[in-house]
Amino acid sequence: MNSGDFIKIDYSMRVGDDKKLVSTSSEQLAKDNSIFNENTKYGPIAVVVGADQVFKKIDDSFKEAQIDKEVEVTLTPEEAYGARDPKNIKVHSYIEFKRQNIDPVPGQEIYLNHRRGKVLSVTPGRVLVDYNPPHAGKTIVYSYTLRSVISDPKDKVQALIEMNYPASDAVFTVSSEGETIRIEVPEASKFDPVWMEAKFRLVNEIRKYLPGYTISIVENYTPGEIPKQESAPESEVKSEGEAPAETPEKAPTESPQASNEQGEAQDGQTSETKA
Repeated sequence: MNSGDFIKIDYSMRVGDDKKLVSTSSEQLAKDNSIFNENTKYGPIAVVVGADQVFKKIDDSFKEAQIDKEVEVTLTPEEAYGARDPKNIKVHSYIEFKRQNIDPVPGQEIYLNHRRGKVLSVTPGRVLVDYNPPHAGKTIVYSYTLRSVISDPKDKVQALIEMNYPASDAVFTVSSEGETIRIEVPEASKFDPVWMEAKFRLVNEIRKYLPGYTISIVENYTPGEIPKQESAPESEVKSEGEAPAETPEKAPTESPQASNEQGEAQDGQTSETKA
């Protein structure tokens, strides 16, 4: 494999001395280990080689990977999430939580002041929160099997949609004609604020990995259609447990500004964004 290649892999990630399974692309393996999440899409995931979507040691191993041959990569804490840092454990006043309608309990995962953390203890007037990554200080064992190499431009665009808009079950229609890539946005996503944000990242990455293509994003609106209003909760509280099956841990990627003009859709017309 070379940098920029699109591949699909099945994977599992285990942490700690007991090698506890915390994430996998296999639905059956998730069920067998009691980490199944009904909101997670299971099956092979797409990765771009050399795109810093996974830890470097795993990314480097992709270059030697062979179809249907399992590879196991062991990462030290320093090669993965780093050592636990005592400075990332903070004391907050109980009042600070009550102001955001959060009733903290030990073990609870919370989102406070734009940071995710885990409540360690609650004492009169004080709450101790650990902001270290959940797997900090632990050895990671990452196993994967290369299933296929993606070469068709349309399939690469579908893969990029999955990477940038992973939580949706919506089906996007992608077609190509000459040097134009056309993406038809499904009904379920048109007014989704998550898609509106993901769209700009998608355009940037299509330009990066498929240079030379004109990108046409099409959204159809029926007469008299009213956008759904999404109201954000005052605070975000997550119960303890693993998040939906991780794509391989993704490091920060480049975010160049995209030039993407979006026109207002008239009743019964099509809104088409070109980049």
